[in-house]
Amino acid sequence: MNFSRGNRIFFDSTGKILWQTGEIWESTLPVQHEEIKGEIRYVDLEVNYYDSLKQYIASINPETKEPVFEYFSEPEPSKEQLKINQLEEDILLLQTDAQVGGIL
Repeated sequence: MNFSRGNRIFFDSTGKILWQTGEIWESTLPVQHEEIKGEIRYVDLEVNYYDSLKQYIASINPETKEPVFEYFSEPEPSKEQLKINQLEEDILLLQTDAQVGGIL
């Protein structure tokens, strides 16, 4: 069974769109919009406040308005990447061997 969910659009009092959830179609799991509880708040972060390639914002502490970060897990290297790393090490060893004239 496939599930879908329509787009939820957040906007200000002038009608300007602030954020959209986007549509989900043909999901294998039911995905509903969550009910919004209380007021909607925001926090502004400076550019480069965090390294988005290494971590992501998991939530915002509602009392301090500070972001709570979690780190992305390191992906396991593929067989191809492991082989490339080994070949690079072998090349360095051969270059060093050629420079110093072999094992004495």
